[in-house]
Amino acid sequence: MKRIISALVLIMTWALTWADSPLTSCDFAKAYSAHPMVSMALGLADEGEVDIPVTLLNFIADDKSPIDLRLAVVNAIGWNFEGKNSGKQIHEYLMTRYKVKDTEKLIKKLDAKTLAVYAYAKAMSNYFVVDEAQQLAHEAVNRDKEGSFSVAFIASLIDAQVHLDDDWGMVYKVVADVTHNGSLKLDMRQEAIDIVMEYINLYKEYYNVSY
Repeated sequence: MKRIISALVLIMTWALTWADSPLTSCDFAKAYSAHPMVSMALGLADEGEVDIPVTLLNFIADDKSPIDLRLAVVNAIGWNFEGKNSGKQIHEYLMTRYKVKDTEKLIKKLDAKTLAVYAYAKAMSNYFVVDEAQQLAHEAVNRDKEGSFSVAFIASLIDAQVHLDDDWGMVYKVVADVTHNGSLKLDMRQEAIDIVMEYINLYKEYYNVSY
């Protein structure tokens, strides 16, 4: 009986940890709630709607749309629940938009910022397994010639999700490293950054080097 109880405690602790995580707890879309596209996405989440309108899919996929707003829309749509698979819907839309039949060709066609958005959507769709999303996010950082803060920041948030399972100090470090990188082009609202860091700073005590 003691073994059963111990196992249940471990399972509950694991579940609660992942429910409260970098990808599920940083609602930075609130910083952009006045924007029509973000407002629409927030409305979908409030209503529990599982289908993403074409208007939003087009905005997410449009490389002319500001990167921080596109990421905010994905954030507003939220992580998967009750059958919602936003990552799959975004993937299928991009495949159709770019007229490709496999993911490898799609990834080659995407610009750095759209690849970062795609990676973030994949991570939000299955935040338990983000290895592929992490790889895509880092590919986006490597391709990014502009030094976009948003691209690096979202990649670090996915990294933080990975480290949640092995090193809480690194959850803080990987994101803080980006926020303290003055060479990046700041293309995200400070309010959005502050919302993320309010959560990430909870892990600062586990990292032994202070900024």
